[in-house]
Amino acid sequence: MTSPAPPPEATTAASAVVRMLQTARHVTARIRSGAGHWHGLPVVAAVRRGVGVVTRTGWACAALLALCIVGGARLGWQEAWAGAAVLGVVVATAWLWLLPRGGHAVTHELFERRVTVGDNAIVHLTVHNPAGRLLLPARMEMPVGTANAVFAVPTLRPGADHERGFILPTARRSVVTVGPVVSVRSDPVGLLRSEHNHTEPQLVHIHPRTIRLGVTLRGMMRDVEGAVTQELSSSDVSFHALRDYVPGDDRRNVHWRTTARTGRLMVRQFEETHRASLLVLLDTLPDDYETDEDFETAVSVACSLALNAISDGREVSLLTQAGPLPTVTGMRLLDASCLLQETPDAYGCDELARQATTRHPEASVLVLVTGQRCDDAVLGRVRTTTPVDTVAIALRCGARPLGRHAVGTLSAFDLDRLEALPMVMRRAA
Repeated sequence: MTSPAPPPEATTAASAVVRMLQTARHVTARIRSGAGHWHGLPVVAAVRRGVGVVTRTGWACAALLALCIVGGARLGWQEAWAGAAVLGVVVATAWLWLLPRGGHAVTHELFERRVTVGDNAIVHLTVHNPAGRLLLPARMEMPVGTANAVFAVPTLRPGADHERGFILPTARRSVVTVGPVVSVRSDPVGLLRSEHNHTEPQLVHIHPRTIRLGVTLRGMMRDVEGAVTQELSSSDVSFHALRDYVPGDDRRNVHWRTTARTGRLMVRQFEETHRASLLVLLDTLPDDYETDEDFETAVSVACSLALNAISDGREVSLLTQAGPLPTVTGMRLLDASCLLQETPDAYGCDELARQATTRHPEASVLVLVTGQRCDDAVLGRVRTTTPVDTVAIALRCGARPLGRHAVGTLSAFDLDRLEALPMVMRRAA
């Protein structure tokens, strides 16, 4: 049994509403984009601003209002006219909520733009009334990362201030965008929403935790352009002092002028110049880590190694499967580490070691930081791709506590927390 066909008047009314909505959507899209020969006209700009404050709920209400008007005009439905009257009053009064009521001067400042995971990051916000009149209550919002802080500003007398403080979440390493502070005007139904930016967004870098090591790996290479050490040598380029000749000394180091003056053989003594170049490899393959916290520990370990080398004035490079991190200064390194993420489609750490040693053949020490799910076979291939005269160790972060075992000629250390790193480095040294 087929259902009865709708009356022709209803079909005609529905078709008219559909055509009207399609036309309105097309015109609205052109006005919003400023397309066509209307672009740049003051009238079009004003219309675009007006259209921009209408929410999705507002457009749905406008469509329902149009449907009620067409239904009342074409079909003579009194109920449709009643609905149109109610919706018309709601839409008209909604615009009254957008009348300018502000005049607030807003500033927000960060006490610290760079903090460490777990530390407090405080935002201080001040709303001032610079006008000579009373300012009515207002609602403001401030985006904080993916969240949105909403707060109410009370009535402010002329010259009065309203201050607020916010503590940012710093549980995880990241770069958080704070701001801008936005004053919001909207009607109770949610048909219209107008926003006004008062400040510019600011960035907060949440750095990984790091620790001082107090020890340096001894993968030294003698180099005439290296740093001067306290170790004395009979042949180098950094002159230290003169001493008496000892049988077996190289006659080329005899200082003949002093010998003639003192009457005994005097030879030059030198200080050795060494170069210690550290290459830190951070594995970002998620399959090598048991949990996300293990990866965070690995990031902290790698940054701690690089920071200690930078503070000691040694050459250091930090590489991941996603690319190198800047090591010109410690601050640039920590800022870049805030954005480090695991790379699911990355190659293994053995390939990372091969590419890294090809790019940095001068490295005297190689430290691979990975997870405890990294196989011994992979670690063995890391050692085979590393030059023989390079000191190479692996640090595996995970749940297993401090321990050491050999994978061929590679020393692998397990650690379950960052605080165990200094002890590991003392054992490795």
